[in-house]
Amino acid sequence: MDKGISRNGYTEIFNNSPLAQLIINTDSPYYTILEVNKAYLQSTNTKRDALIGKSVFAAFPANPIDHESKNIEQAIFSFNEAIHTKKPHTMSNYRYDIPIPDTTKFEERYWTTANTPILDDDGNVMFLIHSPSNVTELFKLQEREIAGIADQVNARRQLEEAEERTRLALEAVDLGTYDLDLISGEMITSIRFANIFGFDQPVCRADYVKVFHPDDLKIRNKSHKKALKKGILFYEARVLWKDQSVHWVRVEGKVYYNTNGNPYRILGTLLDITEEKKSLAQQLKLKKALADSEHLLKKITSASPACLFMCNENGAITYVNQTWIDWTGLSYDENMVSGWIDAVYIEDRKTSITRFLDTLATHTLHDVEFRINHVDGTLHWCVASGQPQYRTDGSFSGYIGSCTDITLQKELQQQKDAFIGIASHELKTPVTSIKAYTQVMEKMLLKKGEMVEARMMHKMDGQLDRLTSLINDLLDVTKINSGKLQFNAQEFNFELLIRDLIEDLQRTTETHRLIEKYSPTGIVFADKERIGQVVTNLITNAIKYSPNANEIIISTSLKDHEVTVRVEDFGVGISIDDQNKVFEQFYRVKGEMQHTFAGLGLGLYISSEIIKREGGKIWVESTKDKGSTFCFCIPVHKETAIDSIE
Repeated sequence: MDKGISRNGYTEIFNNSPLAQLIINTDSPYYTILEVNKAYLQSTNTKRDALIGKSVFAAFPANPIDHESKNIEQAIFSFNEAIHTKKPHTMSNYRYDIPIPDTTKFEERYWTTANTPILDDDGNVMFLIHSPSNVTELFKLQEREIAGIADQVNARRQLEEAEERTRLALEAVDLGTYDLDLISGEMITSIRFANIFGFDQPVCRADYVKVFHPDDLKIRNKSHKKALKKGILFYEARVLWKDQSVHWVRVEGKVYYNTNGNPYRILGTLLDITEEKKSLAQQLKLKKALADSEHLLKKITSASPACLFMCNENGAITYVNQTWIDWTGLSYDENMVSGWIDAVYIEDRKTSITRFLDTLATHTLHDVEFRINHVDGTLHWCVASGQPQYRTDGSFSGYIGSCTDITLQKELQQQKDAFIGIASHELKTPVTSIKAYTQVMEKMLLKKGEMVEARMMHKMDGQLDRLTSLINDLLDVTKINSGKLQFNAQEFNFELLIRDLIEDLQRTTETHRLIEKYSPTGIVFADKERIGQVVTNLITNAIKYSPNANEIIISTSLKDHEVTVRVEDFGVGISIDDQNKVFEQFYRVKGEMQHTFAGLGLGLYISSEIIKREGGKIWVESTKDKGSTFCFCIPVHKETAIDSIE
């Protein structure tokens, strides 16, 4: 290449060359057109968009006289010759009529084309330059000089040569070829054709017919009969080889007619499709197995005593099993998308929808309790749990979950809460009386100077305080579960509340120093006593669960209209597996530490319920054996607070 000319320069030369040219990829059998210059478009009356990226044979549009097949045969041969010899090959005097603009007519044209291979540095053919020249006038002059008989003989010879080249090209792509004379019954086949039928060499037509599978012979005969009328032969059938192995073949062909319209010849191809059929059979077998599996799964899910459901990434329900339909009386279609909410008790709908949307947005485990209008006319309690699902590319695809009827458990829980509530109330009165007598006795003993007995009464008073605290926790739990825990919201100085609580708690502990780290928090609208109850619980827990430490850090902050409190200890810590359980009812530390720390395991549960009802959230950050930080945040605005449990 001339170093003085750039790539763009060569592109400009190609585009403006007076010689019509196509650049063709060597991707047999398609020969895709890579580029075309202006001279080609002008000489053939074609559009660039109709050629670029398409097979070169798209350059031969449908003409009034059918020359397409002959042109393709010549082109395939010429391309193969140029590629194999790596030298230019010429196609002479072929007819390719060009369309007349703005009409449906064509102008007769004859061409001579050079197909020139372009080689890379290693001598391999990269692509072909197809350069057609208009020789119409010269061809017609030569045509007039050739005698009619000689012309017919020459045409016949060229046709036979073209057919032979076509056979070679087809066999190169593993296709067998055949030429059937319908007049004489003689059949000429390629070696590949014979091999596909199980023969080493071509045999007579009758021998080919004999190896067809008996069940498919009718298909073969019917297809040939139909082809004589339609002009196209196509069928698939089985053949039996000498070793009795079964092979599938696909037969295609084109019927040729004489001037009287009578069929006289079929040219076609044969392809071995045995592997294709085996693959299809395996796919059908797999499809059936999948269908059977789906049917079994459907039977299992329908028989499940729990409701099963699926939803997509947008939250639209896409499946419920028969159990849910039986519970609600709603049809399958009525439950789809968001129709399921109609079965939920009206007072629980808002909570159910909110919880569902929250977990949907965060792709976290879905868990919510609600009541449904059961088909038996009563309200049933249900708990729904959903596991987030993901596609193979990692994107969220929705939930698969279950819904269990917990009505019986709820009734038992209510009975238990009722018993605890009654027992707690009954215990409160005698405990209060005992505490009063204890305090009186302590004073009397001190007055008499009986100091040992007075100290014993003082310790008894402390134990009564613990008992009173446990009773109050039990009463709070029963009120929470029954929806009767009252909240009295008011405006108060949040920082001042925390300071007062810490001051009182510091007086009651000699083992730990309570370190205060405050940021301005201002006025908060909430239940002051309940918030104080939560803070007190977190600090006393921090003291209790860090027996080998001597510091507790309490900090406050204000951000985005939310007040946050953090209580950090340096004690036993909580394992990752247990961190999501610490706010459950009656949860206590397991293992060796279980009997070390007293309590019913209700304080954190009560605290979490209080914070939830105040519109906030509570959580823990912890490392086993290194300590824990319990945190909660609540909104400062009045409109976000809740006066009582609904």
